[in-house]
Amino acid sequence: MVIDLKTTKLNHADIGQIDMYVRMFDTLKRGEGDNPTIGIILCAEKDETIVKYSVLQENKQLFASKYKTLLPTEEELAEMIATRNRKLLDK
Repeated sequence: MVIDLKTTKLNHADIGQIDMYVRMFDTLKRGEGDNPTIGIILCAEKDETIVKYSVLQENKQLFASKYKTLLPTEEELAEMIATRNRKLLDK
């Protein structure tokens, strides 16, 4: 697993960079019988348009996620869970 921590908003160069890191790791370090390398970008902000039109949309081994610098309050966390549950039920 390759993890790249970005302190800025995700951009297309970041995605190309993690893709290169994953490919290099697969070539240079992954052993026979190992699962494919997973690349994770943790970023301060994630632009869904960039994600949609990049290799992140098609590559099942690359992921990007926004991180939080502060934990949510108990109330905020409960609301996030309720919102997620409503979205899942609507599908």
